[in-house]
Amino acid sequence: MQVRSAGETRMPTPSDIFYGTPIYNTPPTHRYNVQPREFNNELTYLTQQQADNVEAFHQAYEEAVKSVRESLGGSHPLQINGEAVETGDTFTVTSPGNQNLEIGEFAEGSEREVEAAVSAAKAAAPDWETFDVDSRVEIFQNAADIMRDRKYELAATVSLENGKNRTEAMADVDEAIDFLDFYSSEFERANGYEFDTGEPTPGQHTTNLLRPYGVFAVISPFNFPMALFVGMSAGALITGNTVVAKPASTTPLVARKYVDILEEAGLPDGVLNLVMGGGSDVGQPLVEHEDVSGVAFTGSRGVGLHIQESFMELGKRGPVIAELGGKNPVIVSDTADIDEAVEGVKNGAFSFSGQKCSATSRVYVYESVIDEFTDKLVTEAEELTIGPATDRDTFVSPLINDGALEDYQEITEQARNDGTVHTGGNVVTDGDLDAGRFVEPTVVTDIPHEHELAREEHFLPFVTIHPVSGLEEGIEKSNDSEYGLCAGLFSTDETEIDHWFDEIESGMCYVNRNQSATTGALVQAQPFGGWKFSGTTGKFAGGYWYLQQFMREQSRTRVE
Repeated sequence: MQVRSAGETRMPTPSDIFYGTPIYNTPPTHRYNVQPREFNNELTYLTQQQADNVEAFHQAYEEAVKSVRESLGGSHPLQINGEAVETGDTFTVTSPGNQNLEIGEFAEGSEREVEAAVSAAKAAAPDWETFDVDSRVEIFQNAADIMRDRKYELAATVSLENGKNRTEAMADVDEAIDFLDFYSSEFERANGYEFDTGEPTPGQHTTNLLRPYGVFAVISPFNFPMALFVGMSAGALITGNTVVAKPASTTPLVARKYVDILEEAGLPDGVLNLVMGGGSDVGQPLVEHEDVSGVAFTGSRGVGLHIQESFMELGKRGPVIAELGGKNPVIVSDTADIDEAVEGVKNGAFSFSGQKCSATSRVYVYESVIDEFTDKLVTEAEELTIGPATDRDTFVSPLINDGALEDYQEITEQARNDGTVHTGGNVVTDGDLDAGRFVEPTVVTDIPHEHELAREEHFLPFVTIHPVSGLEEGIEKSNDSEYGLCAGLFSTDETEIDHWFDEIESGMCYVNRNQSATTGALVQAQPFGGWKFSGTTGKFAGGYWYLQQFMREQSRTRVE
């Protein structure tokens, strides 16, 4: 921390240029942390790989799975104003990979519990806003440290509850920790977004600051049950809002564990309230409540737009911060390394069975290389291991619920009728997989670009391949979508690459990324969000402009 003399103007530093720090005059009592705390992505599995210690990772994960499995099946209440709340109704969650494995019984909320939770959040808001920067940051750093200590347990819980394999489950937990670290760093760096702006005219002293809106609803999805629940709620909370959170009904256990972690970390009662249950019973009354000032949501386009419409109809002026899916295109040029392109598309389309808004779903391949690309992708897809999330070799995970399984059967049947299915299209019931929802990764050609299979988001391990004459046609068809979340290009032509970056209509753009053509964004380095109907604000999670969305500006002038 540095203390500056009255009237002293701080000169810009490289950190200011990179982080966009305002330059201002600083009064004697104002402290400013010029350099943010160091931020590094968690990257547990990669770190173990680099240390040649992968076996230790697998051993720790497998021990955690055994421990978590033994603890499953319990009863889990809501949390309102720091108190456990049971209701007259409950719902049961089972594992998508083994429907005979009960995750637990969860209290099911209703409009009555929503009312109690919002009232508690509203009452807690004034005191929470008075917490200074250091006090708030300390709580979320404490939570990050607790999560680091429990990361294998949390990853095992994700695997059992939502079906992610071990590396993806750990990446989900890592991303949650990254959100806590990065948002703490940003909030601290900006001094809570409060700036002394000096004396514009003699005798007047001015301050400019951002203040919280009040109560935020946070509605999170099943596919990143730890990262997105933590990221959205942390964004609202660290900026001084209070929260009523509703996790997906298929993945409430990890949310329940995180609420307990924040309580242990020192979050005051009523600041975060957890109400579990369905969209019509909990989500809708929460969004429509008169004391809810803003919503953070990740999910389907239809639900997100309905939330926006509800806010407008009710005359609410607060933000709807929503990420609403994608139909993510990849272009494969005739200069591409075809093997690298196949690897990237395979990973982007079929990891977690395509149950990601960032999943690769349509591929535009230059005509001269489309046969080679398709043949190699089919071969790679057929070699992927389908199995329980906790098995070491599993790549293709189970589908989350019966609705997803039905959708898979419908679109693959449609693909057989209207195109060519090269591989996949079947439900897998071999051996002990019949207790779960397992399906084959599916590669389809001969589907027109205009066809609904090539235009609608499916959230399934399903990819269509389309021929294009060159880059211009590939860009035109890539952009011909109501979504604009992620996009990829495989090319070694620098002119093509530069032109693609300039013309592609997408929030996140990747070139020659064999790790995954469109998925796997990292906090800070690759902020996550989209254009068009893929998002509502144009400001991305895990980026430098995310936190400000949860606040509104106030200018204060005092005549002395």
